[in-house]
Amino acid sequence: MAKKKRRRRKRTPASFLYTILVVCLLAAIVFLAASLYGVYAPPPADGGPARVLVMNGCGVEGIGLRTARFLRSHGHDVVDFRNADHFDYAETIVIDRSGDMDDAIGVARLLKTPNVIQQMPETPLVDVAVIVGKDYGRFLPE
Repeated sequence: MAKKKRRRRKRTPASFLYTILVVCLLAAIVFLAASLYGVYAPPPADGGPARVLVMNGCGVEGIGLRTARFLRSHGHDVVDFRNADHFDYAETIVIDRSGDMDDAIGVARLLKTPNVIQQMPETPLVDVAVIVGKDYGRFLPE
């Protein structure tokens, strides 16, 4: 009985590029899933309502009050609302001021925004600050 020779597949540059492309695609999917987890993860157990400052950054009259009412209806303690430093914010931004990102991420989930940053003043007066941008239609019905 003769042994069959195993034929070895020849690697072509196209198959190598295909392998690289698949690896890069998988890495991008893992990166996106990990980055979205912070915004869309289940809310952590909290120790009470977050103190929130709402700032109108889009210039639409009354949007700060409407956002404050929306956040209050979801259990947040909105302590103040006012105008931002300018009205050119295209997107809503949630700012953690307490050093604990959980409250900021919870507010960002409610406002359907991925824009969460941390700015730590020496004496924070609020836990979370929100600058409402021109994308307020995501969370506030017209």
